[in-house]
Amino acid sequence: MTDQTLKILETDRLVLRVFEPSDLDAFAAIEADPDVMRYYSSGPRTRENAERAMGQFREMQATYGHSLWALDEKDGKKCIGYSGVIPQTIGGRQEMEIGYKLAKEFWGKGFATEAASAVRDWGFSNLRVRRLISIVDPLNTASIRVAEKLGMRYVQNSEYEGKDCRIYAVSRPLS
Repeated sequence: MTDQTLKILETDRLVLRVFEPSDLDAFAAIEADPDVMRYYSSGPRTRENAERAMGQFREMQATYGHSLWALDEKDGKKCIGYSGVIPQTIGGRQEMEIGYKLAKEFWGKGFATEAASAVRDWGFSNLRVRRLISIVDPLNTASIRVAEKLGMRYVQNSEYEGKDCRIYAVSRPLS
């Protein structure tokens, strides 16, 4: 990390931080991977799309104080994916979504659950929302498992970016 102020969260194995321009190569490779992007309506994305997305994440962070954040492995591997919380409109209703995506080489190691759990806790501590959602392709069983490990339960089917999806949600814990 070039600037400690960019760090948002830390877990046992990960640092979640604001995207930096130096993340472009790693992030563009993730976005271009057909396996990673299999369940996204856009399919694999170009380097230009990845750069534009990173700019949007940085703008969102500056404006709202949250976004999708780059994931770094504490052991040194930089930008292995992202997780964070972003606003979405589902069925005309404003929601806050926990998003997560990892480079294929990091699948199956619990990183998505670890990052998204920290994001869930951050969201309930810092945002005035009664629930957080995840938008998941019904065929993406790995992502469904992550949502369920976060305490999310299936609530409805919905269309998102022209694709049929499932909405999973977790409610704010009672204090």
